[in-house]
Amino acid sequence: MSPLWLRSGVALGTLLGALAVAAVPAQAGPADDTALRRTVESTLVAERGAQARAAYASTALETMVEPSRRSGAWVFGGAVIRVPDGVEASPVTALFLAHRVAGRWRVTLEGTPEFGAAAQVAPVVDAGERALFAVRPALAGTATGLALPWAQGAGWAHWGVHGDSGTSRPYNAIDFYGGDGHVRASRAGKIYRFCTSARWPYIKVVHDNGYTTGYYHTVNQTTKPDGSDIALGEQVGDINTQLPCGGSANGDHVHWTLWQGSTAVAVQGKDIGGWTWYEGSSAYQGYAERNGTRIYGNTCCNLVNYGGGGPTPTYSTGTVNSGTYSSVNVRSGPGTSYGVIGSQAHNDVIQIACTASGGSVSGPYGTSTVWDRKPDGGYVSAAFVKLDAGQPVPPGC
Repeated sequence: MSPLWLRSGVALGTLLGALAVAAVPAQAGPADDTALRRTVESTLVAERGAQARAAYASTALETMVEPSRRSGAWVFGGAVIRVPDGVEASPVTALFLAHRVAGRWRVTLEGTPEFGAAAQVAPVVDAGERALFAVRPALAGTATGLALPWAQGAGWAHWGVHGDSGTSRPYNAIDFYGGDGHVRASRAGKIYRFCTSARWPYIKVVHDNGYTTGYYHTVNQTTKPDGSDIALGEQVGDINTQLPCGGSANGDHVHWTLWQGSTAVAVQGKDIGGWTWYEGSSAYQGYAERNGTRIYGNTCCNLVNYGGGGPTPTYSTGTVNSGTYSSVNVRSGPGTSYGVIGSQAHNDVIQIACTASGGSVSGPYGTSTVWDRKPDGGYVSAAFVKLDAGQPVPPGC
């Protein structure tokens, strides 16, 4: 379906009535009904416009309406307020339900009681989504039940705590990079896309505990259709600098955001991935803390993902045999082409989170392409490590 981009500089109050917009012609068909698009747009700008203007520091709003399912008088889809060029942010988005009654469209947006009620009767919503879209009270406490968006036990890095658009409040966003670059779902939920005319759209996952997480700038994304279940740790895509909904990006990363319905949720004091997150004195500062250890931005790659809560992970152990060397290199990836980030002495006992296939290395235990990944994200060749007696074989990374 071809998208429809609409630009408006009209005041928010005026938009609540009839919108004065310049529309790009859409292809004919029932899903491109002009009245539907205009009603969705006016509702989106009325309910999310102030949020977008504050985040983008812009008065002109450009919107996109993407119907995806239609049954009788009902339509389900997504709507976007595009990020202006040059602004580093993820887009303001909303799923919508539209119901044609007495010749007029009634539109509700996710995160509202009206949307939750409409989802219970709309034939375009399945049983799993009905439960997911039911409105929940605000979540209390610091626990989120969310993991960091990469493999459990692996270490990445971050560029500090900030707003969805840099200095915008609240600080609900963190930019992550490093590791294997594979971006994974922070918790089980259902996946939805926005700005789908682009090859690599914006993805967000709506979770069963009331939170929603966003994943911007990714490529090589999952091919699962919208509304599909996605598991904790299942791959969403890879870090990159894609801008399907506009904006700006500097260096491969995922712009990860935290929401509850349509409300941005500050990460301050929240437990995410086993770390408690804190803001700094300004955007792109702050740190993650766990057991007295603080990880500030641009420190690669020791921000280990401990998952979304529950028991502390258990790891296999192995003993290092450095052979004729005084120590064994610890590398940032599974091969000698990766940088050296540390070392292990002879007879050191190390924890092994998982094993990965990589470059071939010869050592006391023969020639091996297996690399043992430690919980901090460092890799040691299995040619220099013997699994301790009685330890389970580590899983693959």
